[in-house]
Amino acid sequence: MVPIYDRLLELPLFQGHSREDLTAILTKIKVDFRNYRAGQTIVGQDDPCRYIILLMEGDISLSRTSVRKDLTFVERFTAPKVIGAETIFGLRQNHTHAVKAVTEVKTLMLSKQNIIDHLFSFDVFRYNMLNLLTTRIQRSNHMLWASHEHDTLARFIALIKRNFTYHGGPKQIDGGMVALAHMMDDTRIHISDMLNYLQEKGLVVLARKRIEIPHLENIITFAATTT
Repeated sequence: MVPIYDRLLELPLFQGHSREDLTAILTKIKVDFRNYRAGQTIVGQDDPCRYIILLMEGDISLSRTSVRKDLTFVERFTAPKVIGAETIFGLRQNHTHAVKAVTEVKTLMLSKQNIIDHLFSFDVFRYNMLNLLTTRIQRSNHMLWASHEHDTLARFIALIKRNFTYHGGPKQIDGGMVALAHMMDDTRIHISDMLNYLQEKGLVVLARKRIEIPHLENIITFAATTT
């Protein structure tokens, strides 16, 4: 296992801290390490967000299911990773994604009370938290004001950008083309033609009610060069 100090310093909430700061933090807070087996759910979508979850070791999947429960967007991450920072405060304090262990996973849970009582006393932590949240807000605002696209491929790119937290690496969309067409406000035929075209280019792999995207960044680059 990577030493805890080295792993924490890789996480955006702790970058810039000294080892003395980390020692002070770990002596003040209740250290809550939790281990999960492969396939075990860590939190469910819409579960109350009472902790910021720090992924210290292992791989996890983040999945987000549509309101109609007919599409699920799945992405995979390797430690280190911060989960829940944007939902532990605010109007709606619920997890936006289900989080599941893909391999054996080790986490460190930071309770809201520990964050308020101890971590916010460190200037670097407050600045890092502010930077993380404002970056998320700016990204959301940018997508909100993006022009409504009429091209099917451009609509697909807009959809996946909205529903995946990181715009790179392997992704997966579970659900039929009818559900995808409804969410994109397009026809099933247009969706089918577009996806088969992307498969011919080696950018997606189509299976029954599943779209696998080996490298999301490749589709985004391809779409930018063809429009």
